[in-house]
Amino acid sequence: MSTDISLAEILEIPKQRSEYGTGSITQRGSRWQISFYDGEGRRRRETFRTEAKARRALTAKLALKDAGKLDAAESRITVDALAKLYLADRKGAKPKSYEWLASVWEKRLEPYFGGFMASRITTEKMIEYRNERLEAEDSPSTINKDLTVLRAIFNHGLDYTPPKVSRVPKFPEKLQEAPPRSGFITDKEYDALQEQAKEPWLRAFLALAYTYGFRRGELLGREQRQQPPMFVRQIDMKARTITLDVGRTKSGKGRTLAMTEEVFALLKPCVEGKKPDDPLFTWQNGDQVRDFRAMWRKITKAAGVPHLIVHDFRRSAARNLLRAGVSRDVARRITGHETDSMFSRYAIVEEADLMEAATKLEARRKQESRA
Repeated sequence: MSTDISLAEILEIPKQRSEYGTGSITQRGSRWQISFYDGEGRRRRETFRTEAKARRALTAKLALKDAGKLDAAESRITVDALAKLYLADRKGAKPKSYEWLASVWEKRLEPYFGGFMASRITTEKMIEYRNERLEAEDSPSTINKDLTVLRAIFNHGLDYTPPKVSRVPKFPEKLQEAPPRSGFITDKEYDALQEQAKEPWLRAFLALAYTYGFRRGELLGREQRQQPPMFVRQIDMKARTITLDVGRTKSGKGRTLAMTEEVFALLKPCVEGKKPDDPLFTWQNGDQVRDFRAMWRKITKAAGVPHLIVHDFRRSAARNLLRAGVSRDVARRITGHETDSMFSRYAIVEEADLMEAATKLEARRKQESRA
């Protein structure tokens, strides 16, 4: 039995229309568009990332329209108020990221967007901000992060019931960023750095960074993020272990590592004569090491690696662990990478690695041909 429907029959099927005055929601590609008429008979359209957000926004707008407060609600709240709500929520839900978010808002976004009504933030204004930061020689990556935080502030306001804002402005396309830095350090360069390092704490610092991929903040602390430095009590010379406490790493997870002979020998002078709660890395006068940029420039230049940064040690540690035959899972536990994708970014392959792989492939083929 045929189930074909003729054109005439299709035309007779009544179209499904939403009830008058309730507005409509339509999917447009990957986004959802709401459409409704305001109190003056003007048709308004706005798009959202998810259907749920679109439905909440449409419900809120129709309620404001019925109360005669649609335009008033759009112009009342400031970007400062939105940011305050967003940061308060992040402080409770994600305290580790709160410090960074608060810093981005207070130091970068607030001086430009603070005081403005949320309804006055347009694409043009964000492009002006972007261009101004480019003129100040900020990196595209930094500017993209700034605008991502601003977008999060608006989206958070939209998630309220009823929403604090009626719309999220259209953000400009992200700037093209430079590829991720792929620097690393070789054993020979590491040895040259150790020869230039005269301070005992610096020699131990280099060893921990190169062996385990410790982050700078995990070793010296980061005051702006309220991250404490490594303390003497985290070093167990008897058991020959190093412990990172839970909640004091970037991932929030702790980990315990076994010392190599080199690390054990270099840590000895760093713990001798100190109390458990003393910082591990201190200058000769006992002051905690916080900033050593001048010394770093001096030793890297003398060692022939003037462009080296501390984070290059982390990439090198990931690569060295795999080269030594350590399994990927164990290597990740040592370096503290949360995901395999992040670890893979740091396990950098250099030209020598590719040549070695080609040599191994050639050797395998020769062996197979002789069999």
